[in-house]
Amino acid sequence: MVFIHKTKGENGLEQFELPLERESKGTQRFFSRIGPWILALEKGGILFVDEIEASLHPMLTRRLVEMMQNPDINKNHAQLIFTTHDVMLLDLSLLRRDQIWFTDKDPETLATELFSLWDFSVRKGENIRKGYLQGRYGAIPFLGGDTQWQE
Repeated sequence: MVFIHKTKGENGLEQFELPLERESKGTQRFFSRIGPWILALEKGGILFVDEIEASLHPMLTRRLVEMMQNPDINKNHAQLIFTTHDVMLLDLSLLRRDQIWFTDKDPETLATELFSLWDFSVRKGENIRKGYLQGRYGAIPFLGGDTQWQE
């Protein structure tokens, strides 16, 4: 696959070709994932994506999630299950409380617990991103001491 790039040069608009392997990690990652994404939207089913945000711009990641949430685009009811460290996706205008799940590792047993945002009393319009970063829902790494996120 070769991409055509356009740039302003000394002689006006110039074009050059760049093979996929010379593109950025984000572009390579996007094109490595878009096939299964389109297939899921066309045929339905479940799409599992580990670290959905890896090497992608946050706006692109959000748009991909929005596509799955949009019934006009996702006509075959495909489901998306993804892991992420991107707190920008912790947004109740994007996902419902029952769609957001956290994991927390017990420091003594190293067992991982899975729980939903639904388990917490969340006010309508609450900034869950801020609450998460402040440790309200757990599922944050142990950093030592009394470290808390400050905005």
